[in-house]
Amino acid sequence: RTVIMPCACFVTLTLGLTLFGKRKSDHPESVKESKPNTFDIDTYSQGINSIFYDQNGIVSYTLKAENQIHFKSGYTEIEKPLIRLFQNEMPRWNIEANQGHISNSENDSTSGLESKNLELSGSVQILGLDEFGNRMLISTEFLEVDPMNEILKTDQRVEYKMANIQHSAAGMIANLQDEEIIFREDVRGSYEKTNN
Repeated sequence: RTVIMPCACFVTLTLGLTLFGKRKSDHPESVKESKPNTFDIDTYSQGINSIFYDQNGIVSYTLKAENQIHFKSGYTEIEKPLIRLFQNEMPRWNIEANQGHISNSENDSTSGLESKNLELSGSVQILGLDEFGNRMLISTEFLEVDPMNEILKTDQRVEYKMANIQHSAAGMIANLQDEEIIFREDVRGSYEKTNN
């Protein structure tokens, strides 16, 4: 059963109560096991600020972090990352966390651009504003981000707050380009009617 609810002309919030089956979340263990030791450090940077463009040369997203450690294996750690996603050349979403790691996925054969995937953890917050300036906040402890395609995923508990709406769920998939968020399981929420 799917319920579709518009939220202040900004985002279509789809509450998917489809059972995807309980998957074991392997991100903390896999990151810990695959993390290289300090002898494998290739470069260390402080105060990074990177800008990524789409195939038309328009800013797609920016990535800031307090520091970055790149290992010879290609594994990259970042501290206090802040990702800013752009839509129509305007910043639309901010995503911040305590730490993260970056991996390169395969090149997009149509654009020739190398796509990056990020795994963020520790007090992850997704902040967006609608056209009226209403604030939307989604928080979780772990988030997979495909910034070029603006896809966000997590199997962890998420909390969603916007003006008079509050939701929580176990797991989420968000397509920010289509302005759609799907909460996966154990969805709970409340809506407070506002007086005009």
